[in-house]
Formats: sequence, structure tokens, C-alpha cells
Amino acid sequence: MMQSLVQGKSLILSVAIIIVLSILAVLLPEHLSELITRIVIFALFATAINIQVGYTGMMPLGQSMFFGLGAYGYGLLCIKAGLPVTLAFLSGLLLSTAMSVIIGYLCLRGDSMTFGLLHIAFNILLATLANKWISLTGGDQGLTGVPRPAPFSGTVSFYFFVLAVVLVCYIFIKVTLNSHFGKVAEGLRENEERVRFLGIDNKRFQLVVLMLSGLFTGVAGILWAMLQRGVFPTYMSLILSAEGLMMCLIGGMFTFLGPSIGAAVVTIIGNFASSYISEWQGLLGVIIIFCVIGFRGGILTKRRTLSGR
Repeated sequence: MMQSLVQGKSLILSVAIIIVLSILAVLLPEHLSELITRIVIFALFATAINIQVGYTGMMPLGQSMFFGLGAYGYGLLCIKAGLPVTLAFLSGLLLSTAMSVIIGYLCLRGDSMTFGLLHIAFNILLATLANKWISLTGGDQGLTGVPRPAPFSGTVSFYFFVLAVVLVCYIFIKVTLNSHFGKVAEGLRENEERVRFLGIDNKRFQLVVLMLSGLFTGVAGILWAMLQRGVFPTYMSLILSAEGLMMCLIGGMFTFLGPSIGAAVVTIIGNFASSYISEWQGLLGVIIIFCVIGFRGGILTKRRTLSGR
């Protein structure tokens, strides 16, 4: 009964947020409508990371590499291969998903410390390739002229395209996490040994988690490339990986909507603070300290574990 009530409140809150954002996207000036689109994209990015962090207890320190892989895959196939937008979109997703499986398999060969170090090492490697392979990626200049779907080239119409794509992803993620799959993920977070005693192959399950996270991170990267109409090495930066973890921490990594709230906070602060403060990331550091001390679970502090405590 209580769980149904909580899910009902979550659904009502989600619908209310969507309605408010949609109204604001239509009524606000174009640059603020674009800001809302950024929030929605990074909400998906943070939610994809949280599949690993909040639900499975893993720590992906280099998740932006899949964000960048999706973006570069889409941009290169559109600009240099001349593929249609739809086919390039699907191919970019295939690239980010396949690489998440390959890299995930290698990262999972050790303990949690090894996983984090290898994850960040692969992030550095791929970011360096994106920056130095000038003949393919354009280096610091990046790739420009990345197309949006023709019917959604305008700011407001593109927002609704992004919203539709993100909603589909959210529904899939929510259904998956509410299934037996999600319970096993929480079990790994709370007690990995006990899950192993149940006959579950922990490494194989974690690899599936990494694949799902890489898939939806790739979606966010492609949408970001469309928004910016370009792809640049910063899409794979360690700062972006850290910001994604910040979003989960600030919003609440043990709730479904928490990372989305964190994404809104980080994106809004970054947008406005960067106009006045050159090193605005320091402000995010202060917010993280405040959240860790004052909100142990983030803004949405509720933490649900297998024991119900």
C-alpha cells in the first residue's frame, strides 16, 4: 500500500514537472528554452549514471566517454559518411553500447578499486584520442554542422523532440528498475556476497548494468550533439564525468528522480555562475559539501534498501 502511494506521488510529481517545463519552454525567451533542453538531456545522463551508482553500488568515474562516443558516432556518420539522421542515431547508440560492454568487461576483472581506476583510465584514453586524432575528429575544433531531425530544427520543437526521447528512456529505465532486475541490482549494492549465494553471476549482471547505462548515456550524448550542432573533445572530459556523479549526489542517488533534480541544479548553477565566476566548479564543490553534511542522501533523502530501513 505504502509503495503504491509513493509510486503514485512520484508519477504525479513527474507529470507536473513535465507540464511546467513544457509551458516554460514555449513562453520563455529562446536562450532559456535552450537551457531547459540542456536540463532534460543532463537529467537523462545523470539517470543513466545512477543505474550504476544508486541502484547497483558501482562507481563509474569515466562515464562521459560513452556520452562522447554516442555524440562522435552520430556526428561522424552524419557529416563524413552522409548517413540519414535516424540511421546515424541508431549507429551511434550501437557504438556507445558496444564499447560499454567491451570496456565494462575489462574493468570488471578486478575489485571495485580496480574498476574505478580502469574506468577513469579508459576515459582519459578516449578523450585523448578525440583530441589528437585531428583528421577524424577535428581535434579542438571538433565537428560542426551536426544536424537535427528536419522537423525539429527549431529551439522549441527540438525541446519537445528531446522530451519525447527522454520520456521513452525514462519509462524503459523505470520499468526495468521496478522489475526483478532492479531488486537484484539493489541486492548487489547492499550485500554482494548474499546475491552470489543465490546463484547469480555478479560480474555478468554488472556487465548488463554497464551496458544499459552506456546505452542511455549514448542517447544523452547524441541529443547533446544535436543541441550544440557539433561534437567536441570536452564531451569526454573528466570534468563532465565528475559533474554526472555530482548530479546523482546532489539530487539523491537512492531515488529515481533524484539525479534529475541534481542535473537541474548543476546545469542552472553552471549556466548562470559561469557568466560571473571563471572557476564556477568550485561553487559546485561547496554545494556537494553542504549536501553531504546536511542532506546525507541528497535533496531527495529517502533511501530504500532491501531491509526496508
